[in-house]
Amino acid sequence: MKEIKISSHYISAKISSQGAELQSLRDRESSVEYLWQGHPKFWSRRAPVLFPIVGSLRDDQYRIGRKYYVMGRHGFARDQEFEVIEQEKDSVKFRLMHTEESLTYYPFKFSLDIRYKCYGPKLIVTFEVKNLDRKEMFFSLGWHPAFNIPLKHGELEDHYIEFEHEEEQGAYYLHHDLIDFRHPDDKTMLKDGRRIFLTEDLFKKDALIFKDLTSHKVSLKSSTDDHSVGVEFGDIPYLGLWAPEGAPFVCIEPWFGVADHVDSNNDFFIKEGVICLDMEKSFKTEFVLHLN
Repeated sequence: MKEIKISSHYISAKISSQGAELQSLRDRESSVEYLWQGHPKFWSRRAPVLFPIVGSLRDDQYRIGRKYYVMGRHGFARDQEFEVIEQEKDSVKFRLMHTEESLTYYPFKFSLDIRYKCYGPKLIVTFEVKNLDRKEMFFSLGWHPAFNIPLKHGELEDHYIEFEHEEEQGAYYLHHDLIDFRHPDDKTMLKDGRRIFLTEDLFKKDALIFKDLTSHKVSLKSSTDDHSVGVEFGDIPYLGLWAPEGAPFVCIEPWFGVADHVDSNNDFFIKEGVICLDMEKSFKTEFVLHLN
């Protein structure tokens, strides 16, 4: 396992080759650490990559045709050692490829490249999935970064999530780790359609799931401090917000994919949010963290 440090004039970041996971994100002038540093009392991870599924499968399994495969929550990429294939002062690129072992539980040949770049006060994270197989490939992809609360000072209740635009729809809830989009959505926590104020019981029903947002960016802000972090994610179909009870952080999670529906029949080809990639084609997306 390697830990790579990159920086710009404004920020610095550390990324582990284990899972290609972001480990630290600091403002160089103030030394403020934006990223949760992990603790088993609440959550040991910091910013895992979710691939080739997001969330949980019904009974932790999926099927392709008549064959069933077992896979745990959020997939396997977050627990794999990535190869460092490019490194400069301000950027690093990691790669994960299929193996003979991975083909036994995910029967597709692939490469997953993740590039981190410090650019001024921004961290740009680029994901590229390539289908190296001679057949269509099915997958989901997500990112799960956790941000410290407080960012500098203040209490949990001083912080809020702000959407770029007013949202017409509210959040959906998980039901025993699965989703049910048939239930009416809940927008009672959205103030003026744009802000969700953080409280100790906000996530008592688990994560909040948003679908088909009009916003392309959300920000973690404080009413007592000028520091903030914005997560820009473009046209994602799903966004998750989550924190364990009493935890001093919140996760802002852009997803191309979502947990299985409560009445899923485990067919991977028709799974909600799954991406179908033609042979020898690529899927590319970019997330940007804006630090203030």
